[in-house]
Amino acid sequence: MNFIYGVICHQLTHSLVFLVNELLKSPHSIILIHVDQKADLAPFHTQFGQLDQVYFLADRTDVRWGSYSQIEVMLKLLQEAQKYDYGYFFFLSGDDIPLCSNTARELFLEKEYQKQTEFVGHDDLADDVEQRVNVLYLQIMYQKAKSPLFQFLNRWALWYCRHFRKQDISHLPKLYKGSNWITLTDQAVTFILDYLEANPDYAKTFKSSLCADEIFFHTIIYNSHFQQRIYHVQHRIEDCETGLRYIDWDSGPDYPRTLDVSDFDKMKKSGMLFARKMNTNITVDILEKHFS
Repeated sequence: MNFIYGVICHQLTHSLVFLVNELLKSPHSIILIHVDQKADLAPFHTQFGQLDQVYFLADRTDVRWGSYSQIEVMLKLLQEAQKYDYGYFFFLSGDDIPLCSNTARELFLEKEYQKQTEFVGHDDLADDVEQRVNVLYLQIMYQKAKSPLFQFLNRWALWYCRHFRKQDISHLPKLYKGSNWITLTDQAVTFILDYLEANPDYAKTFKSSLCADEIFFHTIIYNSHFQQRIYHVQHRIEDCETGLRYIDWDSGPDYPRTLDVSDFDKMKKSGMLFARKMNTNITVDILEKHFS
């Protein structure tokens, strides 16, 4: 069985180099990389361009935080994946690293594939789900400048949009929200793409949404028969853990926490397949020493 790793990145990080190097130790890995349109492709091609099993998406998107462009990139990766024979598809970023060997991960997933398990968690306590979709957000909402003036304008735009730029979403199924770092079977990927082709208004409704990459795919999966196949364990776990990702939303000071050497023990003991997001100053040598 092959495994496709769809990587979304904008810079050549130590963690990305380590991630690709580790995944390529398995002949069953296929790596699809989308590099943000704003970034220079040259360093990526220099690093990975001659490697078998690594493919760059030619149709690149200018990715803006919180905008539909994040969904667009994910869809491009899923569409590209359809060219290959595979069992599971992973969404990863350039800040992710694997926490176990390819052999351990592949053996686990081969068993889960027999049950057609999907690794898509959702946050049933989320209270802002509808507001992310039923408002037509302005372009200023998709920028992350830190100046006091910009932050004031951003807050004003948020208030204005939520009071005066509503859209009807009654045609949508029940919305579900969760971590966008998910793992899907080939059947689920095909189902999502077929659903979107049959329901063009679905994607159109998300065009002016905010941070809806955490809603778009989950809503399709959880309103289908695939909901019965979601990975679960006896005790309650976070939505990112359902996707078998170690992501620290509790410790800070960043949310999610930027992981460093002090987190390594917790990462190793987590039982997760991947961790994010890594401190960019941690070198490949250090990552190899602890996780290779």
